[in-house]
Amino acid sequence: MADNIRVFMEPGTIFQGAGQFSWPKATLESAAMDPGVVADAAAIAEDYNSDSLLILRHGELVHEQYWNAKTADDLQQTYSGTKSIFSLLLGRVIERGYIEYFDQNVRDFIPEMPKAQGQLTFHNILAMMPGTLNVTAEVEGAGAKEITHLETALTREVVALPFARYSYNNSAYRLLHTALERASGKTLEDLTVEEIFDPLSFTEGTHWVLNYATSADSGDIFLGYQSIKMTPTDFAKSAQIILDHGKWQGEGFVDPDYADNLIKVQRPEINPSFALFHHVNGDDFCQMDGAKIPHKLLPGAPDDTFLMYGSRGQVVAGIPSLALVVVRTGDHEESIYHKNNFIARMLARIAASVAGIQ
Repeated sequence: MADNIRVFMEPGTIFQGAGQFSWPKATLESAAMDPGVVADAAAIAEDYNSDSLLILRHGELVHEQYWNAKTADDLQQTYSGTKSIFSLLLGRVIERGYIEYFDQNVRDFIPEMPKAQGQLTFHNILAMMPGTLNVTAEVEGAGAKEITHLETALTREVVALPFARYSYNNSAYRLLHTALERASGKTLEDLTVEEIFDPLSFTEGTHWVLNYATSADSGDIFLGYQSIKMTPTDFAKSAQIILDHGKWQGEGFVDPDYADNLIKVQRPEINPSFALFHHVNGDDFCQMDGAKIPHKLLPGAPDDTFLMYGSRGQVVAGIPSLALVVVRTGDHEESIYHKNNFIARMLARIAASVAGIQ
């Protein structure tokens, strides 16, 4: 093994967008939202080193604010927030026929997976209940040993039956990157352009961020895909499509049942706070890698709130009952599992700004 290995990230293929998308705009007053209460939410965002806060109601942009010299044109890395976009990509791939069905075994496309991992399906991976053991620090640090994301995933131990144990599982998620490439015969970047960036009119410059390791002995080694770097405006699109039951600007984008299922808890007795690549706010406890936490994920926010959360607080959220979509990006380490986390307080205030909500 080479000494002095350096792990780094580089932009992948830069998307050359054909057109510029802008959300239709409305005022807070016309959206029946209290500007003073929204200002409270924005103050929370500012206090926790946010770069952006966007609020949409009924598909219209009613609040847009930036800090730290960021603007609407700045691309921001979304880390695990990318999983919300990826969930739509998978829905599109299934509709294309590249994958036969949602519960198909991932090993059908990656035959080098150990036989014990044959229980992994697209469905149970999106539910974070595939039965494989994931140690995030080990997975994220494997690149320092010049081990690719795929190689790391192939070493994961199977410790439970599918849907019997929840464990936030980046390693299993990254298996899906390879599965989609092999199923479609296209790179993940090209597939994302065809199925997400182009039809949703993403901003020019959007791209996947790629992980590499380099050393004097081995040179540059591609480890795998990290996440999508995009504008907050584009980040909002996945939540809006889910709110609209799979439609984008009135046209079908993914199957409506598939879209609805993305925010439906699969095994509430195991973890009532996670659906399919989206956290949800159901029940009176949540789970963090096997540990039961005795409070709702987002205390004070409406029960139907859903979100995907990326490292350091990259958040795309939706509240279907109030027709709200919220995006927050920035840099803060507070855990979403903390009872009074700032994301929960911010979303609770935004919900409270809607007329008639206390």
